[in-house]
Amino acid sequence: MVVRGLRRLVLVALDRPRWQQFVACCVSLWALAWIVGQFIAPAHGPSALGVLGELAARVGLTGGGWAERVAETWQHSGGGLAIFGGLLWAATTERGQLPALLGWVAVMLGAERLGYRPAMLVAVASMVGFVVLLWITAQISRRFLDRTTLFPNDVVRAGVTAAALSAVVPLFAPTLFLARLGNPYLTKGPRPIPAQRREESRVHDQERS
Repeated sequence: MVVRGLRRLVLVALDRPRWQQFVACCVSLWALAWIVGQFIAPAHGPSALGVLGELAARVGLTGGGWAERVAETWQHSGGGLAIFGGLLWAATTERGQLPALLGWVAVMLGAERLGYRPAMLVAVASMVGFVVLLWITAQISRRFLDRTTLFPNDVVRAGVTAAALSAVVPLFAPTLFLARLGNPYLTKGPRPIPAQRREESRVHDQERS
């Protein structure tokens, strides 16, 4: 059951328009380099803009320290981007995965002022808080209103889906690479025949007999 759920999650995460796959790969590599940097050097981990600045320096686009200047400007702004990023994570659905990407960008930029761990905690707290607020609203509306459009089970299911799809964003690029690498070696079974085509085929066989 768990394996089937993980497989479905991977397929859903990879099922994007072509342009969004490109954007997702860029954000994924950016976020993955930022996160790995925090674990390799917890005390001196690179900032998100520092990762971009290092990449620009490696390809010869130094630009006179633009990353440092942007980071200094951003550090004087508020840390509300982490909250906004968490709300974008909460807005992620299977058919609308772009908010997860924008949420990661907002959290990484918010971390320029707050730091890695506080920004992640604030983003997760805002996402969980929003889902919990909707769940409480669903409980109240179910008990006191005749008609309701919020159901507790649906709220929890949507929240879990949003959290899972947002969490796999840093792993999107390596997952897509492995999927493309192994795709020629996979054996694909026959596609199931839709119910309408099965019914038409059965009627056609009966007419022939």
